[in-house]
Amino acid sequence: MSAWNAALRFGLVIALVPLLTGGGCVVTVDPLDGNGGGEDGGDATETVITIRIINASNVTLDPEIYISAEPVNIEQLFQAGNKYTAFGVGTLGLLGPAATDQFTIECANARVIGTNGGKFGDNLNEPEGTGRQIVLTQDLSIFCDGRVTFTYSRSGDGFTTTFDVDP
Repeated sequence: MSAWNAALRFGLVIALVPLLTGGGCVVTVDPLDGNGGGEDGGDATETVITIRIINASNVTLDPEIYISAEPVNIEQLFQAGNKYTAFGVGTLGLLGPAATDQFTIECANARVIGTNGGKFGDNLNEPEGTGRQIVLTQDLSIFCDGRVTFTYSRSGDGFTTTFDVDP
């Protein structure tokens, strides 16, 4: 909204308040940012967390991303119903060698985010190895409107998983 429109609105409110309050009327003024309803905005948009996944290895990766909308313990998080797969190759939750993908999820649906370490190998039914398990909790280690990057890579004879949080 331009400064001119804001000044007009403010002047109108100042002029009308004495007239309307004497008659028991209620005056409602929409916020200037347009996020409080009215004709131009509706409700404020949901805040999200961006999750970026980097496969820095030379083999196929199942990053094993798990997300819970409820505060849960580790055993509860790593249940099949919490596995998130809407990314990667064919939205199966798999990444090819040296591939990267990212997705966003509403904060309300991401109280706990984790990886079981990831499975590495061209045959994920018999993986060559796994990385390190990581569990992050909203408002302690991850924040709304922030980004979490999980990096999966080869480390010597094995594999490793690291993370970076950018609030």
